[in-house]
Amino acid sequence: MKRTLGKSGLQVSALGLGCWAIGGPWTLHNGAQVIQAGWGQVDDAESLHAIQAGLDAGITFFDTAANYGAGHSERLLGRALQGKREQVVIATKFGFLVDEAQRQISAAPDQILANLRADCENSLRRLDTDYIDIYQLHDGSYDMAKAPEVMEVLESSWWPKARSAGTAGARTTPSAPASLRLANTAPPTNST
Repeated sequence: MKRTLGKSGLQVSALGLGCWAIGGPWTLHNGAQVIQAGWGQVDDAESLHAIQAGLDAGITFFDTAANYGAGHSERLLGRALQGKREQVVIATKFGFLVDEAQRQISAAPDQILANLRADCENSLRRLDTDYIDIYQLHDGSYDMAKAPEVMEVLESSWWPKARSAGTAGARTTPSAPASLRLANTAPPTNST
């Protein structure tokens, strides 16, 4: 069974597969604070098998993020979906500095806009695709009151690399109205 995802117009399976856990361990550096994150050690073969089982069961919607395993989740998902890209919808998220070699991410809200294009290109490389279906600003990485600035950048000349955009995990905060404005901005946007 397929459903239309929000205002995006994208048709997806009623059930999606979240890929946070397949990213494995990573470290979040937030100023002086260092947090061990992720799901611990994972077996890539098992992760690839789980994605294939999802595909076999009819799942067409996959959610990941650049920071899940410091890019490892995106790489595994891209590998699993080789030759199947046109059959699936991929949602990924941005907003943190990702150091793939050290498997660490850093909160750097002042750099999000400056790094947006490079972040998108890195996700495209890791996912081994030339477009992202849903590109989302990861909650917690940015002051959501400034989210419309992100949409302006996404609507720049390289916009075709992301079919729709929005925010992910937007909490009810004083800046929630800004998130909702972003969610109602063309091109079609889905805000979770």
